[in-house]
Amino acid sequence: MESFGAHLKNLRESQGKTLEEISESTKVAVANLDFLERDRYDLLPPKVFVKGFIRAYAQEMRADPNEIIKKFEDFVSEGEMPEYSEDEYPVLHEVAEKRSFIFSPLFTIVLTGAGILSLIILVLTGVTRLFFPDEISRSTSYPAVVGQVATNTISTKPTLPGDQTPQKSAFADPPRRQPGKKVLEIKALAGTWVRVEPDTGAPEELVMAPGDIQVFTAHETFHILVGNAGGVRIRYDGKEYPVLGKTNQTLTLTLP
Repeated sequence: MESFGAHLKNLRESQGKTLEEISESTKVAVANLDFLERDRYDLLPPKVFVKGFIRAYAQEMRADPNEIIKKFEDFVSEGEMPEYSEDEYPVLHEVAEKRSFIFSPLFTIVLTGAGILSLIILVLTGVTRLFFPDEISRSTSYPAVVGQVATNTISTKPTLPGDQTPQKSAFADPPRRQPGKKVLEIKALAGTWVRVEPDTGAPEELVMAPGDIQVFTAHETFHILVGNAGGVRIRYDGKEYPVLGKTNQTLTLTLP
């Protein structure tokens, strides 16, 4: 029996489209589309988001989304894929870090060469000072005007700590406040899906388009799951956070 992922792949290839083209139109990461076609549901987000991916995929293929969703549900009910809870978070697989250059043999060679060169310069400098002290004395004399130059180059312009400039806010409006509650504001800079679970109620799951702003309230804590970490900005209790991660990176976050 043809798997659901194989059905999607055959549908795409019959129209001569690539995963990259579908990703560009649907704003679903290429990796997630590839996992979908290979039936790797263990690497995908919760089922509610998978259905959103499938619906966007079907619309791009000019197929009936409801029919494709039904085929997916049939595939699940027949036990062709592992069942998983819609409350599960996706398993994030860390890519093994590349070995640092400082542990490579080349770095050892470069470091040894630099040490030898420094030793040679040190020896030559000592020999020069020993046999040509008068020449060194004349060459290191400083003109009297140096103090004036130094005085004129003092800067009075204040700088921020770490020489950083303030980051421009992604929100046009001032922070929202509600007495006795913490307010979470999420603004989409690019297409993304999000799941927000406040400590005062049930989780909410939604897909956001660029420019959308969603507001949530809680007594104190939010658990957040984002499908495009580089495409959202978050403001919690009036404090705006920097970009959370890379484009199309799936990320979990707990505030505060």
